[in-house]
Amino acid sequence: MSNLIKSSVPVPELLAGLAEECTELAHAALKLRRVYDKTNPTPVLEDDALDDLYEEIADVKLYCSMLSVPPSYISKIMQQKEKRWEERLMKQR
Repeated sequence: MSNLIKSSVPVPELLAGLAEECTELAHAALKLRRVYDKTNPTPVLEDDALDDLYEEIADVKLYCSMLSVPPSYISKIMQQKEKRWEERLMKQR
């Protein structure tokens, strides 16, 4: 566990915070989708919804940084997933 930590906050607390921020990010993404779909029961401007989304992304990235999640490793995984996604889309066509 000590390899993960880059702060004085205990790892279990960082993981709990990360989970909460991920939940808030999901809610912000869904709210922005409702703005685009024009199905948002509580009207929010697109710019405000985008700002909320960006803020939640920043919060998630902050927790990842505090947990010392290696960006290069994450980038490698992202590239692999993007390639799989592209291959699946090509198969659908």
